[in-house]
Amino acid sequence: MKNKRSLAILFIALVLSGVGLLMWDLLAFPDYFHAKSNVPFRHEQHGENIGVECGKCHLGAQGGIRAGMPTKADCMDCHHLPLTDSPENTRLEKALAESPDCPFVFESLLPANVVFPHGLHAKAGVSCETCHGSLREIDAGRRPRIQMGECLACHRGERGFPESSTDCARCHR
Repeated sequence: MKNKRSLAILFIALVLSGVGLLMWDLLAFPDYFHAKSNVPFRHEQHGENIGVECGKCHLGAQGGIRAGMPTKADCMDCHHLPLTDSPENTRLEKALAESPDCPFVFESLLPANVVFPHGLHAKAGVSCETCHGSLREIDAGRRPRIQMGECLACHRGERGFPESSTDCARCHR
């Protein structure tokens, strides 16, 4: 009887901690749950075609903890309207005019309890493509899900980078 009660208490504690983690996610990272953007965007067109670096639009990618998402004002820094009369630019102008100030969705590749300091990895020479896939894969919606084994392979020096900490508490909160 005592074992059943202990199991019930353990089960309730696990459920409550799971609910607590979900609430923490919702409060700390509300941008996980934005609706899809109506602003057409192709990474490949901006990166490979005209050489825009990831950090230009994703502030924090090169030196911060999190890589941010661009705002409508960030887009307008380069796209001073009106653009040429192409149908693509007409769609972009309309979409930007109707979009909220932060039109893009943040979709994490990591579980909520994992901390990934983008800036430290950028300074260590880890390219965006190492974790996020190629620009073509990103545009096609085929970004790889990050697996802990991939992180550990890099941290153990198996992917061409120097060894670094494999202490669980450094990344898992």
